[in-house]
Amino acid sequence: MTTFKEIQGRNIRAVSTDPANPGEGEMWYNKTIGVLKGVSKIGAWSSGGNLSTGRYIASALGTQTAAVITGGSTPSFTNAVEEYNGTGFTTATNYPINITNSGRAGTQTAGLVAGGNAPPFITTANEYDGSSWTATGSLPTAADNIGSCGTGTQSNVIMTLGRIPSTINAGNDTTATYNGSTFSAGPNINTARLFGQSSAGTGTAGLIYGGFIDPAPNAMTNTEEYNGTAWTAANALNRASGLNTGWGTQTSAIAQVNAPGYKGAEQYDGTSWTNISDMTLADNGANYSTAAGATADAGFITSRGPAKSATEEYNFGVNVIIPAAWSSGGNMNTSRSYASSTSQGTQDATVVFGGYTVPNGQLNNSESYNGSTWTATPTLNTGRRMLGGAGTQTAGLAFGGFRDAPAGPPTLHQNITESWNGSTWTTLPATMPVAQNLFASFGSQTAAVAAAGTQPAPTGNVTQLWNGSAWTTSPGTVNTARFNLSGSGSQTSGLIFGGSSPPAGPPYTPSSSSESWNGTAWTSTPSLNTARQGVAGAGNQTATLAFGGVPPNSSEVEGYDGTSWSTRPSLGTARYTAVGSGTQTAALASGGGTPSVTNATEEFTGETTALNIKTFTTS
Repeated sequence: MTTFKEIQGRNIRAVSTDPANPGEGEMWYNKTIGVLKGVSKIGAWSSGGNLSTGRYIASALGTQTAAVITGGSTPSFTNAVEEYNGTGFTTATNYPINITNSGRAGTQTAGLVAGGNAPPFITTANEYDGSSWTATGSLPTAADNIGSCGTGTQSNVIMTLGRIPSTINAGNDTTATYNGSTFSAGPNINTARLFGQSSAGTGTAGLIYGGFIDPAPNAMTNTEEYNGTAWTAANALNRASGLNTGWGTQTSAIAQVNAPGYKGAEQYDGTSWTNISDMTLADNGANYSTAAGATADAGFITSRGPAKSATEEYNFGVNVIIPAAWSSGGNMNTSRSYASSTSQGTQDATVVFGGYTVPNGQLNNSESYNGSTWTATPTLNTGRRMLGGAGTQTAGLAFGGFRDAPAGPPTLHQNITESWNGSTWTTLPATMPVAQNLFASFGSQTAAVAAAGTQPAPTGNVTQLWNGSAWTTSPGTVNTARFNLSGSGSQTSGLIFGGSSPPAGPPYTPSSSSESWNGTAWTSTPSLNTARQGVAGAGNQTATLAFGGVPPNSSEVEGYDGTSWSTRPSLGTARYTAVGSGTQTAALASGGGTPSVTNATEEFTGETTALNIKTFTTS
């Protein structure tokens, strides 16, 4: 009998505690608890970032961390294109026409989309270079429901033309090859059919599986391999599936299957299909999906019908992926919106103050969070809403805002500044040169920024700086005048995003503008994918979350990495004018309007990984 030492070249160690960083295949005996343990590979599904535009019957190409999603139905046909970075989706250059059910191949910087339903079925093909689309040679026959074998290549592709005008849903056996510039007729497949996107591999090592024809028998299990010359029947899927998708190579592929509700999955090793764990999303009828991935070890499925935005990733390895997610935190003692916080506070150490509630109007209430419970603290000296905040749980700053006059309107803009030492609010003699409200704020107790917003004579582009003892108006004005926006960062490295333009509404026009601050001047940066006002934020200049906002009452979340904004998991409760604090991977969303004013708190935890350590038994 072969021993572990003969396989691994070493004996199993006996240890008192588990090793801190064990490697793949490593085993040990924990003598303290009397069990045998080891690091083992595991295959598992986890949630990914949501599409900005929910859709189905789209096309996907690329890998799990660098993909392109093109077209689809929302249910109306769209030309929207999004790129995926393994975390979230970013809006990219639109496809030249509205399209569904196209063929696809290549990578995020050298991609190919061909055919599809515009309607009608078309022959048009375009190449993608990571930023723009360029027309290339056309398909020999107009088609949609195309199976594409072009994983990782733009110039070695074969496509099976599933539905053509002359056969419609009766299925088709013709193919077309692409050499980087021209399509040519290829060898026929053995079993005529339509495809969702149930294909993998390349133009010289292709794989097709499943599919359907009308009339019945509808869904199929048929699998065929292509060697660059001819198609050969291979071992069938375990479960018949007609409207499925998948990714990978001829020897390492994943297929979505109808198990039922298209939640099932199977893996191909070049010889046979094996059932693997089901997807986690409870979407009945989650067909018409699209997928991308280089091998069976790492890929994703998204654009699940009908018109859904959810994404699921599959990973096979020694690490268990714990996906990013929002979870419920402790409720605030006072429901509020238009409040502010110590913006450099953490998820388990922050202070929220001021704001608005019904029927009391503006608030002076202040409360502190320890990661599970909110505790009332001494109140602001001047109650107000739409104010700014900076600092930490023990060294904070509250400034600006507005409050109603004792007899009611008109609204009074505020220039008051108060400091917080962890136990008391103190009104400071220094006031803001320009009274502001609904502005972006960030920084520390001794170095803060107030940017944009509304003033008694609104301009919406004023920047004011605090140095610990006085405010000054900066000559560096905001490029896009607006109000009801959010910000993050420090006095020398900040970011503002969202809001409403122009500042003197109504009517109010939501803004997607984003700008960075270097301590002296503002520079326009890539915009949010979704324009919104009343957005909250957390993080710093190169790692920020933007969440919630209107219109509509939103649960959308985006993350900024210093280069672009991309989607993140949605809030559990859609809200606007909430308070944000913490970091991009450990954020806090508190209060806001739902549209009723709420005291609900949510905590965001970024994606993490953990080794898959298993306990082994003997028999």
